[in-house]
Amino acid sequence: MKDHKKMYGIYLRAGLLSSLVIFIMLFLLVPYAQPLPYELKHEIITMVEDISSYIDKYEEPPPIERPRVVVPAENIAGEENVVETIAGTEFIENPIRTRPIGPEIEIVPYYRVEIKPQPVVQAKPRYPDLVRRAGIEGRTVVKALVDIDGSIIEVQVLKSSGNQMLDEAALTAARNWKFSPAKQRDKYVRVYVSIPINFKLVESGS
Repeated sequence: MKDHKKMYGIYLRAGLLSSLVIFIMLFLLVPYAQPLPYELKHEIITMVEDISSYIDKYEEPPPIERPRVVVPAENIAGEENVVETIAGTEFIENPIRTRPIGPEIEIVPYYRVEIKPQPVVQAKPRYPDLVRRAGIEGRTVVKALVDIDGSIIEVQVLKSSGNQMLDEAALTAARNWKFSPAKQRDKYVRVYVSIPINFKLVESGS
């Protein structure tokens, strides 16, 4: 009769080895189940809304013929060589002198303003002497924010002339423009306007 207590170690090793062999055989013989790809139960619809912004623009004047002869500069400002784009006005309304600051001041799109701003003071730009001597002309359109007192509080180039010095001169002049204040529902509001400024050389003999 065998002594099972003495055979305990042999039984344990034999059992572990048998279990390992069984697991290996199951791993090799049982086929691998390929998981199916996940499919959406409901179709997802994406909606994109296009929002367009509008900026009112003044009617552009007809193109001006380039002069054949450059007029020599007699002074630094050269104000007599600048063509004003917007005609003068006799508007005599007294603009508001105070400029309230705060979120209650609304900026209304130009096309929605009931009483649109009108130019009161049109500052002439300084024609850069270096550009004028080189015979360079151009047209810069400035986008300006008119405050409720008619002054300009923000300017940026809407359409470049192609020359940085002309653009800077146009921005400087636009800051000194003055408008009648815009109104919406009997309330003064801020509004963006576009100011086209032309830089033109005068032909000799004219």
